[in-house]
Amino acid sequence: MEADVECAECIDFLEYYGRQMLQMKNGVPVESRPGEYNRFDYIPLGVGIVISPWNFPFAIMGGTTAAAVVTGNTVILKPASTTPVIAAKFVEVLKEAGLPDGVVQFLPGNSREIGDYLVDHPKTRFISFTGSRDVGVRIYERASKVNPGQIWLKRVIAEMGGKDTIVVDSEADLELAANSIVNSAFGFSGQKCSACSRAVIHQDVYDQVVARCVELAKTKTIGDPKYYENFMGPVTDLNSFNKIMEYIEIGKNEGRILVGGTGDASKGFFVNPTIIADVAEDARIMQEEIFGPVVAVCKAHDFDHALEIANNTEYGLTGAVITTNRAHQEQAREDFHVGNLYFNRGCTGAIVGYQPFGGFNMSGTDSKAGGPDYLLLHMQAKTTSEMF
Repeated sequence: MEADVECAECIDFLEYYGRQMLQMKNGVPVESRPGEYNRFDYIPLGVGIVISPWNFPFAIMGGTTAAAVVTGNTVILKPASTTPVIAAKFVEVLKEAGLPDGVVQFLPGNSREIGDYLVDHPKTRFISFTGSRDVGVRIYERASKVNPGQIWLKRVIAEMGGKDTIVVDSEADLELAANSIVNSAFGFSGQKCSACSRAVIHQDVYDQVVARCVELAKTKTIGDPKYYENFMGPVTDLNSFNKIMEYIEIGKNEGRILVGGTGDASKGFFVNPTIIADVAEDARIMQEEIFGPVVAVCKAHDFDHALEIANNTEYGLTGAVITTNRAHQEQAREDFHVGNLYFNRGCTGAIVGYQPFGGFNMSGTDSKAGGPDYLLLHMQAKTTSEMF
């Protein structure tokens, strides 16, 4: 199911950005006075480095590449070292569709060996990156340095992950709340920057929602994802498996494991959906990105407290509030500091053109992929004024 949705998302990116550029290609009207003609046009930046992630190896890779290309730039595409094949096939399709040689250069490789070189190069004009916080910060720092032969300031478009929270109010549809938490936490084995890794539940409904989450988690089947009936497949590799299991061990000391807490790396890297309850709001598993099927659950004594907990991480990507209280919804709209906030649904599954996607704080540069201003990040504006 996740692969099917991802293919649809990549198609949406291609369609959306292509049609958007048709509207932007002639610039934006500006005022002119008698005897004067003014134009405001957008021109390409130049050579862009697209560094795409392994967790959405088609949608994000294709979308970020397409955005750079339709705005007139050339691209060096460096996919994640664990997922180069789908990027290679995508480049084949671009050539078959008539893209001129050299517009997109496919460069697979280990980021440690070639990443710094690409970012530092004086001919690099912009870097479009999706990945971890630490790598994104490193890119941002290195890109800020002006190297010999460089005559511009490099632009960085970065999406760097999250620690996303679903808040459940005392006035809420509790079945909707439990389903939103479980599906957002365990879809794609939790390997989404938008995944629900924290649930903050009002104390009045805490026991009911947690109990229902446990019931639902136990119904999620795990196995080879080519079989549609399997809700979860493996995590990406041994390093991820080990990292997730280490966090589960931390969680055993910080809370109470109600379901899961186990994994099997004997044939594939499978981690069972894990719910850790009664966690303190400042616990490590409430603060650090795990990137696996693990959700920490914390109790709030009122709605203000719930929002306070939701905002107490360095990230600010997605969040959700389950409530039937309109005043609380409007309060969250103002005070829940995330780039994508959802009401009465899960915190994953942004749709291109409907929910432009990008986060605040250490979640990145809020570059709102699939939104009305995303292409502008790949261009610069030029004013021409003619007197006659």
